[in-house]
Amino acid sequence: MKYKLSEILSLSLDVGEAMIKSGAEISRVEDTVRRICAGYNVKYIEVYAINSLLIATLRDDKTSVTESRRVTYMSNNFYELERVNELSRSIVKKNISRKAVLKKINKIKVDKNMFLICFGYMLAAGSFTIFFGGKILDGLISILISIVIFILDTYLNKKNISKIIYNFLASFIIGIIAILFSKICQINIDKVIIGDIMLLIPGLAIFTSIYDIVKGDTTSGTNRFVDGIFLALSIASGIAISLLLGGKL
Repeated sequence: MKYKLSEILSLSLDVGEAMIKSGAEISRVEDTVRRICAGYNVKYIEVYAINSLLIATLRDDKTSVTESRRVTYMSNNFYELERVNELSRSIVKKNISRKAVLKKINKIKVDKNMFLICFGYMLAAGSFTIFFGGKILDGLISILISIVIFILDTYLNKKNISKIIYNFLASFIIGIIAILFSKICQINIDKVIIGDIMLLIPGLAIFTSIYDIVKGDTTSGTNRFVDGIFLALSIASGIAISLLLGGKL
């Protein structure tokens, strides 16, 4: 079946946008868009992507089409990224329609084991607390707080709210809850807080930004690096203010 350039372009950008939102490297996003378009026998392909914008132009002997996508939300979801990668490979092999692609992308977004994700939050927070010198009780408190962070991530983080503001609020809540628990029982509040803020620290985003810069995507890498620094500062500010209000600083 022969598709119009506009249909092929929209289809490829659907996949590219999903990859950016899942935390993919910019070079991989651009390469995937090119491969999908080439799979539909498009010869002239120009793609430009940064972490907040995706633009592509396709041309043939008669027409030229351009489309852009503004990306307002990003995460580091390797499960979704792997599924989208599998989808992109199937598109190249089978030349499926955009309607089918959108259906598969929506299924990837919805098809999540929330219990398993929550368990991952709990395991990570408790493990980091113990790793940094906390006791068993500290680990258990961190696990309880991590459930609150999971709820915030699930129902608040993906809304139209700045990630800087979200990270500030989440870290502030972590600090306040930890202080409340410290008034109930004897815990190492610093170890509890460290274990839980590890769920928020954008270490992977900063690493990816450096990788983008090394690969030559300087603009995207710099943007992502600066974004990571501001997110880290917002986390530190939220914790500091909560400790100050709770009389622990």
